[in-house]
Formats: sequence, C-alpha cells, structure tokens
Amino acid sequence: MRSRVISFHLFLLTLLASFVLLTACGQASSTGTAGTNPDKQATPAPVTLDAYGTPIVFPSSAPQRIISISPNVSEMLGALNLQSRVIAVDNYTTYPRELAALPKISDVHGTLNVERIVALKPDLVLSFSDNSKKYDPQFKSLGLHVVSLPSGNLTQCIDDLLIVGRLTFTQDTATKVVDQLKQRVKQIKAAVAGTTAPKVLMEVDYSTPGKPYVFGGSSFGDEMLEDANAINIFHADSNNAGYPQVTDEAVIKDDPQFVILTEDPAYGGNPDAVYKRANWGGIDAVKAHHVYHINVNIVQHPGPRLVDGLQCVAQIIHPDKFSGALPDYCSGTY
Repeated sequence: MRSRVISFHLFLLTLLASFVLLTACGQASSTGTAGTNPDKQATPAPVTLDAYGTPIVFPSSAPQRIISISPNVSEMLGALNLQSRVIAVDNYTTYPRELAALPKISDVHGTLNVERIVALKPDLVLSFSDNSKKYDPQFKSLGLHVVSLPSGNLTQCIDDLLIVGRLTFTQDTATKVVDQLKQRVKQIKAAVAGTTAPKVLMEVDYSTPGKPYVFGGSSFGDEMLEDANAINIFHADSNNAGYPQVTDEAVIKDDPQFVILTEDPAYGGNPDAVYKRANWGGIDAVKAHHVYHINVNIVQHPGPRLVDGLQCVAQIIHPDKFSGALPDYCSGTY
C-alpha cells in the first residue's frame, strides 16, 4: 500500500497505519503543567517520550519560528493560538485557514523539501509518528530541533497537545484546551449512555473496489465508535496496525446497521456510490439508507478536531440524543 502513495488520501492511509505501532511509546509519556512565561525555564517534569521512544528535549526559551510537517500538528498549533509563530506547513494542512495559507515544505506525495526547511531557519520542527523518520538523521546533522509526537488512540491524540504546549511555552493554554476536549468527550459519552449499540462499518478507503480499508481494532476510529456507543464490526481485526484491508464479503457477512465513510469522495467516500456497490443491497445500512459521509479532515487527522468527528459519529448513530441538525463541520471540506 505504501508504494501507492500518490495522493493526500493514500498518504493518510500510510499515516494511519503507523499509529498503533508506536502507541506504546506514546503511553509511556507524561507532561508537566508549568507556567507559560517564555522567559522562564519550564519546571522539570517526568520524562516525555517521542514517537520513537526517545526522551524529548524541551527548549529553554519559547520557539518563534515553527514548522509543521503534518496536518494534525498544524491543527494542534492552531488550537493553541500559535499561528503567529508558524512560518511553514506541509502540503496537506487545510486547517486553520491562516496556517493553510503559509508556504509549503512538502509536495503532494508527502516528500519534504529539506533545503527549503533549512533555509527558513526554524527553531522547532514538529512531526507526528514516524512521518519524518527518513529525514531525521539529516535534520539532526543540520542542527535542526525536530520532535515527532507519539501516536496512539483518541486519548493520546488529545494529550499530544500537552507536549506541544510544553515545547512552545503555552502550557496553560494547552491544559485548558485538553480539559475542554476531554469534557466534550465525556458529554458525548453521557448523551449516548444506555442506548442500544448498533453495528457500524467505518470505512477509510475504497479505491480498490471490493477491498475496503477500514478502522479496525486498536485504532483511534475504533475508540471513537466505542465512545459513540457503537459496535465496530471489525473491532477484532487489528491487522495493518489497526487499519485492515477487508473484503466486501466480510462486510456483507457482518451486516452493519450504519456505514460511515471517512474518505474523500474520489476514493469511495460517496454515499450514492455505496448504494450501487455490487451485492451490498441486502446490508441493513443500505436498506435503511443509513450510509453517511463525514469530513475526512476531522476523522483522519489525529488532532483536536477528532472530538468534532466523534460528535458527528455519535449524532449520526443516535440522532434522538442530540438537539438540532448535524453540525456543519460534519460535511465540511477543510
């Protein structure tokens, strides 16, 4: 699959496939809650590990020239109101809009432009999981400070904000944002508590007809379905680091009551096309017209907007437990 990375969507598949492989590293990390005064060294805290299980080196002063090389990292920086300190981002950053408009340091294939990164003279380069693994030795030899955030489940994705907060001396803001996100998760879980949990297929990619990639066991999408009080029909399948490629026959056999598409329409994320898939007509979700598409950027970027994605999933599955229509971000394009 990695050899077929020719688009943003397939790049996401490669990114998604690395999450669970490095979860143990992320779970070993912890962060402090020191003040945010950029002129004061952060209070010593327990060792925090990066995506490779290596202790993170925290700066002694607040970075002023930050480069993000992953779209979810850009969203974290935006959530911490650090737009004015970011000087460039990766090609796939779409949100927040201020960062999406900045110079790009990667191409549509995800290839980083090392020369341009060096020329911009960043004092912090933020990556995610093993995105920059093949570039890290070169970055280090050039004296760049690169940190790859640990990956994992939904909880770890939220807690990564605390690491970014320490790295950028915005700990107080990070703590508040994380507390707010976790409170939203609690509220969503409380809203659907006690409801009947339906069987759900949450699809990642259908660019190969008959062989969809899905959110499987141990993925953050699997945790999202659990928090939304739903049963992931592929919970028991953690192949491909939690993002298995399954078959139409397996989907038909498990007969989901809801189908939630998270990919771009060009790669299968079109509900109308699902109703025309061969032999899918007998699936409960298809018969009941319970096929939905959610904005790829809030369910495939492991950052703070995953909580928006959780809201969409829970409201689609249990609409009677929420007031009003689905939020606009559920069907957004950025």
